[in-house]
Amino acid sequence: MPEQEAWQLEGNAAQIYEEQKVPSLFRPLAELTLRHVDLHQSDHVVDLACGTGIMGRLAAEVVGSSGRVAGVDLNSGMIEAAKRHSPVTGANMEWHQGDVTALPFPDASFDIAFCQQGLQFFPDKLAALKEIRRVLKSNGSLNLTVWSDLNPYNAAVAGALTQYVSAQVAAGSTAPFEFGNLGVIKKLLIDAGFHAIDTESLVVQRRLGPAEESIPMELAGVPYASDVERLDPPTRNALFKYITDALEKYRVADGLEIPQETHLVRADA
Repeated sequence: MPEQEAWQLEGNAAQIYEEQKVPSLFRPLAELTLRHVDLHQSDHVVDLACGTGIMGRLAAEVVGSSGRVAGVDLNSGMIEAAKRHSPVTGANMEWHQGDVTALPFPDASFDIAFCQQGLQFFPDKLAALKEIRRVLKSNGSLNLTVWSDLNPYNAAVAGALTQYVSAQVAAGSTAPFEFGNLGVIKKLLIDAGFHAIDTESLVVQRRLGPAEESIPMELAGVPYASDVERLDPPTRNALFKYITDALEKYRVADGLEIPQETHLVRADA
C-alpha cells in the first residue's frame, strides 16, 4: 500500500482530528511556524496537505481580505472539515481535494507555500516539490515542517501497539517520524529547483487534557484506530494505561505537556 494511501483517515476521523489533534498539536505547531516565517498582508498562500485547514485559517488572519489562501489535501474528509471550520470573515479562502503532484492552479500563482507535516507522506516527493515550485512565483518561498525524531508521546504509543496489537501496526504508527534527515530533504529541494535553503529546529509543546480522556480520543483519530477498536475492552484499557504510565513525567496540572521537535525548512523558488 502506498505510504500516502496508508495514512488516509476514514469515517469521522477528520472531525476527531479537528477537535482533538488540532488544538493539542497542529494549531500550536502552525502558530510556532508562523512566528518564524515572513507572511504579509495581501500575500497569496497555498497550504499543501492542509488537513482540516488550521495553517490556512491562521494565514488568512495575516493576509486579510486582499490576500488569498488555498488549501489542498488528498483526503476528501479533511477538505469537508476544512470547509466547515473556515472562519466567517472577509478572507479569500478556498479548499481543494486533490493530489499535490497535480495542483489545480496556474504557474506562479502564489507568494508562499506551506506544507505542515506532509512531505513525509508523499509517495513521489520530488514530483510533489517540483509541482509546488511550479505554482510559486519566482520570488516565492516554500516553508515546510517535518518531525525530526520520534517524540515521547509517539514512542509510548508505538510501545503500547507493539505489546497489545502488533509490531507491524506499531511500525506503521512511526511513519510520520521517519523523514527527519535534513540532508535528504535538502537534496530533494535542490533537485526540484529550489535554492537559498535554510533550516531551523523548533520544539512545540503537545498539550493534552487528562490522560484518561485525551489518549483514547487521540487514538480514535489515527489511521490505525480500527486496530485499537478491535481489541477487547480489558486489552484496550491496558493499552491506554501503558501510554498513560509512560507519560507520567509529562503530567501538568490540567493534563499532559509533551515536547515534540520539528525541522522547519525554508526554500526559495
